[in-house]
Amino acid sequence: MTNFKTKRQQFGIGALLLMLIVGAVFTGVGFFILKSTKIDPSWVSIPGTVVASSSSVGSGSTTYAAVVSYQVNGQTYKVTSSSSSSSYPTIGENRNIAYNPVHPDQSKVVQTAGTVWFIYIFPVIGIICLISAPYLFIKARKRNSAISNLMQSGQKMQGVLVDIQAQGANSNSGYKIIVSATNASGTVQNYVSDFITGIGGLAMADFRNTPIPIDVYIDPTNPQNYYVDIADIPNLSPDRIASLLKTALQNRQPNSLVGTQNPALTQTPAPSFTPTPPSNPIVPPPFN
Repeated sequence: MTNFKTKRQQFGIGALLLMLIVGAVFTGVGFFILKSTKIDPSWVSIPGTVVASSSSVGSGSTTYAAVVSYQVNGQTYKVTSSSSSSSYPTIGENRNIAYNPVHPDQSKVVQTAGTVWFIYIFPVIGIICLISAPYLFIKARKRNSAISNLMQSGQKMQGVLVDIQAQGANSNSGYKIIVSATNASGTVQNYVSDFITGIGGLAMADFRNTPIPIDVYIDPTNPQNYYVDIADIPNLSPDRIASLLKTALQNRQPNSLVGTQNPALTQTPAPSFTPTPPSNPIVPPPFN
């Protein structure tokens, strides 16, 4: 049966590819939207009026784009904004548009500065992902190499688990364990592990009352370079966890008095008493 295995969080090939794909999508979509809002300097800008809206549904939500009407040489034209939002546009609101003086039917709605800055968020996030992905991957590879070297040539110290710390608002953010061990100089020091996941079994272990030994590998030349060996963390099987839960529930139930005797509650029955009539009954004197 599968155990709840504690693992060290790693940035592997899968995470690298996923982050690169997300970065490419955000960058491409962002620059596409920016290009669609860019206006040719030779175009003419005039005020227009919002007369309707164009709605679209995606990802379970509806967004609305303003439809703006404008006039050139007495001819009325309409153009739909390239940006949309979850709020319905105000009919009759003024919006600036820019049109091609040679072909007045070619036009774009002039976006506000706030909208343009919001659009820039998409390519910025994409570029950050594209830069961060290889950096995090290389960093993870170097950490794996350092751990391998520490376990081969580092000084092995045995400590005990003293604490488990969550590294975020939810369990998906990962955890770190704190191990207390005596270093080479005889001083007790706390060592913090890498980010780990899958501590379901460890969290149920009573490590405060029953010490759990965990090894720490320390670089003799640089004591700040160390590795807490999470392979030593005991893994609890589903059967063992079910047994622990059953025991905990039984301990919470009050002791039953049925079928037990409590000397303090045992009472001696009172002796019975039967009145005995007198052998010579007393006769009252006769009335004169």
